Amino acid sequence: MALDYEKTAKAIVAGVGGGDNVAGLTHCMTRLRFVLKDMNLADDDAVGTAPGVKSVARQSGEYQVIIGNEVSHVFEAISTMELAGHHHATVREAPEQKEPNPIKRVFGFISGCITPLLPAMLGTGMVKVLLTLLTTLGVLATDSPAYILLYGMADSFFYFMPVFLGYMIAKKTGHSVPLYMVIGAMLVYPTVTGLLGGEMEGVATGSFFGVNCVYVFGVVPVVMTSYASSLLPMLLMTPIMGWVEDFAERVSPDVLKAFLKPMIFLLICAPIAFIVIGPIGSVCGSLLAAAMAWLYKVVPWLTVGLLSALMPFIVMTGMHYALIPLMTLNLSTVGYDVIVIVTMFCSNLCQGGAAFGVAAKTKDTELRSEGFASGISAIIAGVTEPAMYGINLRFLKPMIAAVAGAAVSGLLAGITGVRAYTAGGSPSLLSLITFVGGQGNPFHGVIWGAVCAAVGIAISFALAFFLYRDEDDDAGSELLSPDAVRDKALLADDEHARGLHADHVHADDTRHGAKDARQPTPEGSSDAGEASQTAPEALTVAAPMAGRYVPLSKVPDEAFACGALGDGAAVYPEDGCVYAPFDGEVSALMDTGHAIGLTSADGISLLIHVGMNTVTMAPGAFVYHVAKGDLVKQGDLLMTANLVSIAKHGFDITTPVVVLNADEFDGVRAAGADPVCVGEAFLGVQPRDGE
Repeated sequence: MALDYEKTAKAIVAGVGGGDNVAGLTHCMTRLRFVLKDMNLADDDAVGTAPGVKSVARQSGEYQVIIGNEVSHVFEAISTMELAGHHHATVREAPEQKEPNPIKRVFGFISGCITPLLPAMLGTGMVKVLLTLLTTLGVLATDSPAYILLYGMADSFFYFMPVFLGYMIAKKTGHSVPLYMVIGAMLVYPTVTGLLGGEMEGVATGSFFGVNCVYVFGVVPVVMTSYASSLLPMLLMTPIMGWVEDFAERVSPDVLKAFLKPMIFLLICAPIAFIVIGPIGSVCGSLLAAAMAWLYKVVPWLTVGLLSALMPFIVMTGMHYALIPLMTLNLSTVGYDVIVIVTMFCSNLCQGGAAFGVAAKTKDTELRSEGFASGISAIIAGVTEPAMYGINLRFLKPMIAAVAGAAVSGLLAGITGVRAYTAGGSPSLLSLITFVGGQGNPFHGVIWGAVCAAVGIAISFALAFFLYRDEDDDAGSELLSPDAVRDKALLADDEHARGLHADHVHADDTRHGAKDARQPTPEGSSDAGEASQTAPEALTVAAPMAGRYVPLSKVPDEAFACGALGDGAAVYPEDGCVYAPFDGEVSALMDTGHAIGLTSADGISLLIHVGMNTVTMAPGAFVYHVAKGDLVKQGDLLMTANLVSIAKHGFDITTPVVVLNADEFDGVRAAGADPVCVGEAFLGVQPRDGE
């Protein structure tokens, strides 16, 4: 009988203490993971008897409801319910393991918000590359309807970046998506953009820290700047918006909350965004422009190198807008510019070079594709967002490579006197044409600009290739591979592994010698020869990982140990490589990458769950080498896990291998061989008679 997901969802929510008691909810491959305000309100018996629920567990501060294969459907049913009073509850992500380094935590948060936007970023960026080539070759005029429509499509994503970022921040932090998007949309609203761009006649303006501003109510200064394509205001607003929303939730009476809470949120956050947070980039940029103008008079070659290195962060914070007037002034007075055009030229190309380095190094085909595409976007069109946010900032070390390459390239440009004589869009390799001019040899800038480009790209490529490692945990550990890990000692908790191993050694000869390891006999069979004559031949599940054998009952997770999720066994792995245990189909993957579901041609639904509670780990410890729906052969590499990183974050690496639909068979028996070797028989699954 098909499970009624809505009925199950209602029973579970009622059992955990009602919607008002739910502070957060996520799910992994087999279980719902609740964060409850008061764990004492949860009724284990009520939840455990809900249709489809196999068992419940309380661990790691979570209330876990074990369901099995249909967990995603129940999750979806719960996520549509009104969990918090009369208001739609936000389904929050499971709490992640906190990175102790605050700088890495900040960059990790930024990357986590931007990485999901990468497909749109790459797609629109490549359209800009196409348009750049078409206009350069004279195929398409910039004032043609086709160009305008295509450019609007390509630029819309970057222009409305604050809106998209508002969506991702809300999803990441578990707050109201519509309200956060309104703050982002407000920053780029056309009329507001016109007001802050000085396009409205009759509006009195003034000055604030050297930056033009308009006055609200005649006294409150609002800096005149553009927030299109900007990230800093929304990122800086993140903790403020979170606090304000929680405050509005507390002070709004239930009967008025539907409109009072969002109104309070907007009336507080909007002024803060425009008056306090938003202008930070412009004010700092104005100060930076003054400092760079002075420094360029003193040591011009050093200024170009320094500014080239800092340019990614200047662009990231929106301070580059304040440098544009300086560029315009330079072009109109001295006839050339290096402060903006040349430094961005060096910086943009090196962002692309670092992305190319990652693409050349990684074994992840999807990341390789992203790296090459974002590198092309940066180098050919000067669109650096895909490379900067999707690759280099995301993995940190490639950003170091890009900065180093830009510094050397910029120093060389400053020493050799590379100058831009015209402005021509976002600086890219095609911007070399703007370096033509000057007295004497008009191609001096083009020749040395090309040299600077080659040097910068080469350095950033080489450093990124050298520094980057797939899923590097920045702690000196490397992603364990089939060739490297077998000779490594198992982490700091090896003594635990040895003790566990001692507990799992089996003296019973029937588990080792009397049983054919290549063909495990089903549980409960007293004679293998007799069983083979009276029952269908058992189906074999090969070992997906190498390591030490662990009985399922010894797994340090009650849901696995009690068999609530199904029958099977576990491996304490010696490396992080997971291989296909049979021919079949990849039926399920997780966003966190910690588990994989497979279905064999014989109907075995298998779960391989790497580590205990690893669903709460921050992204980076796991890499899939297959996609959902892929057909695999026994022995194919399915995924790799960084066991060093997992253990250093305090997680047990014991890996259960469980037949989720064990009730559809007559028995599942573990081979019990120790050590466990990849490809050898690990489980025997006995079909029912007549199947």
